[in-house]
Amino acid sequence: MKKVFFILLLTLVFACEKGKSSVHRVARPLLGTVVNLTLVCDEEKAAPASSAAFKEIARIEALMSPYINKSDVYRINSEAGHAPVRVDAETLSLVEFSGNISSETGGAFDITFASIAGLWDYRKKNFTPPAESAIKTMLPLVNYRNIIINNKESTVGFVKKGVKIGLGAIAKGYAVKRAVKVLEEMGIRSAIVEAGGDLQVVGDRNGEKWLTGLKNPRGGDILMAFYLEGRESVATSGDYERRADYHGKRYHHIIDPRTGKPTETFSSVSVISRDAVVSDAYATAFFVLGLEGTVGLLKKHPELMVILIGLDGSIYISRGLKDRIRPVHEIKPVWI
Repeated sequence: MKKVFFILLLTLVFACEKGKSSVHRVARPLLGTVVNLTLVCDEEKAAPASSAAFKEIARIEALMSPYINKSDVYRINSEAGHAPVRVDAETLSLVEFSGNISSETGGAFDITFASIAGLWDYRKKNFTPPAESAIKTMLPLVNYRNIIINNKESTVGFVKKGVKIGLGAIAKGYAVKRAVKVLEEMGIRSAIVEAGGDLQVVGDRNGEKWLTGLKNPRGGDILMAFYLEGRESVATSGDYERRADYHGKRYHHIIDPRTGKPTETFSSVSVISRDAVVSDAYATAFFVLGLEGTVGLLKKHPELMVILIGLDGSIYISRGLKDRIRPVHEIKPVWI
């Protein structure tokens, strides 16, 4: 339904100034992508803090990856169609939060998209879109109401066999959020945690705000940069990484759970908030909803800010970002 773990949409811009705290950059393959940590701290803090953050991200991956045997999500997908599956409180909380977003967005965000995602195998050398009949057969499995949550027993069950869930549209944000928490507990006051398009900052860069760049979805360069403040997070969904072309048409990995097909709304959606989980979930929801639905939902969520890039190259940006945008190329955004 969303960007999976190996998509990198944001490019960070930073420097180390003489006489200031050192900037330490560390990367490690996790979550199916490369996780990048940037710490502004003394030398002796960098290694143990980064190690602790990576360890926390690895823990989340072991808990929520659908590909790791014995993970909560793997067991849910294997067993919940037969009997409820007892899961960790963190997993249960994310599944429940996902259901709330699904309800609010009319199913535009739905973790049961995984039930049909296998039909769209973009890794095939000779990709062919699935038949309409196959989509029609599988689509009833895609419905967040097919998930049964029992908070008292800490279990997740399915209404019917064949339902599957995928937390790729929310677990990365959670892992980033948890890593930030660990860094702060280790005494780090200035940092960036980035995992395949999901990013959260802490503090500033030696007295300057963090500056992040947004990739041009139809080119390899940076389209614009913008400043982040405090503990803000950014999540970006795009149609240009996991994709395939068939007979001149672009097919990408962000599936509309209501149709079982790739969306045809935006080329890129970035959501800025103070919660990496929220940014992650709404980036997918807005991508599926399209412009009208996104603008309508933003009225209910003034705490969210967005950068939306249409299929025709049109750009819509929240007014709250007006003083923070630094165009790399000439842009003519519509402020919403």
